[in-house]
Amino acid sequence: MDERQQSAINTAVSDRTARPLSGSVLTFNLPQEISALRGEVEYRKGHNARTLIKHSEFRVVLVALKAGASVTERDIGERVAVQPACGHLRLQLGDEVVNIHPDQLVALDRNQSYRIEAVEDSAFLMWVGWSKD
Repeated sequence: MDERQQSAINTAVSDRTARPLSGSVLTFNLPQEISALRGEVEYRKGHNARTLIKHSEFRVVLVALKAGASVTERDIGERVAVQPACGHLRLQLGDEVVNIHPDQLVALDRNQSYRIEAVEDSAFLMWVGWSKD
């Protein structure tokens, strides 16, 4: 890995407090992370997100959504897993709708278009594969 790639992995992507995005051990206090997201201006618009982990083969993003807000992805080209931390989410895959709660995990194969809507104020972890093909 060259210096530019290493810098991209270890550098924060916003004006938030810089912290490592990769390493042999990373720990997170999810309630604190969610609270911080909800305290930022972006959340007032409906949603906010922060990359927690950024490795060469996958990313983990924490997303906070206000009730009624949604995120839509079209043919992302990578495998995705959605794990709610709190709240109630509705995942729409074409005509299929899946309600997901904090005790559930949903995994999607590549090239799936989906929409995630918060039925109530919610937060979830999104695991995104990062392949090179």
